[in-house]
Amino acid sequence: MKEQVKKKVSEAVERLFSIKPPDFKVEKPRDEKHGDLATNVSFLLSKTLKKNPNEIAKELAEYLSRDPDLEEVEAVRGFVNLRFSRDFFLKEFSKLLEQGEEYYREDLGKGQKVQLEFVSANPTGPLHLGHGRGAVVGDTLARLLKFYGYDVTREYYINDAGRQVYLLGVSILFRYLELFGKENERPEIKELFQREGYRGEYVVELAKLLRESVGDLLLKGEVTSAKERILSHGYPFELSYTERFSGGEEPDVELCSLFGLDAMMDEIRRDLSDMGIEFDVWFSERNLYERGLVEKLIEELSRKGLVYKSEGALWLRTSEFGDDKDRVLKKSDGSYTYFASDIAYHWDKFRRGFEKVIDLWGADHHGYIPRVKASLKMLDIPEDWLEVYLIQMVKLFKGGKEVKMSKRAGNFVPLRELMNDVGSDAVRFVFLTKRSDTPLDFDVDRVKEKSSENPVFYVQYAHARISGVFREFRERFGRDPESEDFSEFLKELKEETELKLIRKSIMMKDELMDVATRRDPHLITYALIDLAGTFHNYYNHHRIIGSEEKLMLGRISLLKGVRSALRIGLKLIGVSAPEKM
Repeated sequence: MKEQVKKKVSEAVERLFSIKPPDFKVEKPRDEKHGDLATNVSFLLSKTLKKNPNEIAKELAEYLSRDPDLEEVEAVRGFVNLRFSRDFFLKEFSKLLEQGEEYYREDLGKGQKVQLEFVSANPTGPLHLGHGRGAVVGDTLARLLKFYGYDVTREYYINDAGRQVYLLGVSILFRYLELFGKENERPEIKELFQREGYRGEYVVELAKLLRESVGDLLLKGEVTSAKERILSHGYPFELSYTERFSGGEEPDVELCSLFGLDAMMDEIRRDLSDMGIEFDVWFSERNLYERGLVEKLIEELSRKGLVYKSEGALWLRTSEFGDDKDRVLKKSDGSYTYFASDIAYHWDKFRRGFEKVIDLWGADHHGYIPRVKASLKMLDIPEDWLEVYLIQMVKLFKGGKEVKMSKRAGNFVPLRELMNDVGSDAVRFVFLTKRSDTPLDFDVDRVKEKSSENPVFYVQYAHARISGVFREFRERFGRDPESEDFSEFLKELKEETELKLIRKSIMMKDELMDVATRRDPHLITYALIDLAGTFHNYYNHHRIIGSEEKLMLGRISLLKGVRSALRIGLKLIGVSAPEKM
């Protein structure tokens, strides 16, 4: 719809003013009374034509009002507002009935290689609600971009190197010793656990799982035997980390770390899979070091004269490329910073041939964006190659009170607890009811209601109601709306609400395409709630089966198109479209 208006307006500008139009916008007005679409082109032409924007808008409106596809065109305070004709919408709706959900597909991406990196939670504990929100936003964007012709790779970056992994091992080992009443025999482990360890009940669960596998072998110092016992135990999770046990300076801590990584990554994968989220690539931070990519990165930056030494550390001149200060790559103790591996990771993405990379980060990473972008400039990577979107936290409410923590996680509510309570459909839908960079309140009681106050129920019930009408139609008349074409009877529809449903179903295409280009997946839930609300109002006030035959067939066609619009919206956000409720 927007592209058609752009084409019509561009042609009008060329005909009336003999110039090529500037890059103007076509947007949906906030108030439906102002038309289906509106454009700001007159404001952009004003300086060139040396005319008042409203004068230009009036000329354009007069010219465009001759177009048979347009029922009404008017100039309002410099904007040109356009309303399509009933005949135009009926023609478009007939295409929707013929093509079904495919009506909404367009090749916007032209096969562009896009990598979406999201979630990437540290594998040192269960996923929390913020991770879940990022997972849903990322997965929805991936579904959208794939639907619109992009070559999409979903990637999870596993932070499986560094101190947090070591502390996971310390925490598991302490809890393991505690199970035998031997925690005081390793005072250095106890002291470190009490100062920096992970306190959630899940660590105790991991320690119990470890004891189940190795018995008291770690108490005896038989770490290699313990490793072999773990590998032969037949756990359902892949033991890729435990298999890489090297037996370094603290072999028991290392083994506990690797065992914990295996167990936590298995849990993370299962949680995401149960939310309908799969990844194409699980990229290991350790892999960057094992392949020598961090060292190669520093060699490349040194060759460019962008690295220097100060106070025993290695620094990067990010301040010369837009950051507020220079950043450390290698500490004075010889260890690399997370920043070094993060740059190496993005450099690797670029070398893998991705034409666009989209990262979803936690809101606390806001200050990290300029330093990463500065480092990419240093590597001659185009500035618009990386897009970063922030994910704000989620607050959970039950009985009108905020739920602040879980016994299992210790200091937050795990995603799995919420999924078990309300189901993945409700979790996915509600996580998309606000912009991802704004905080979200999740009211458990509300999403369990079977009422219009529950947005996911409201939308799914609209689909189920239409499916119920079709079942009744088949039973009473022996005809199948799925396979028969009743579009010729659309002309029988005269009610304003019927045209409104047609218009919203057609305009859903523009809304979905906007979401794909603007990366605003929450707008899909807005469109679905709006369409469902209009449908429920129509259904409650108009008889479908039992009305005069031609009108009934027209209304069956209307519902068929509305159902396609509901289905594609729900499919793209990963929520089911039930036939019955």
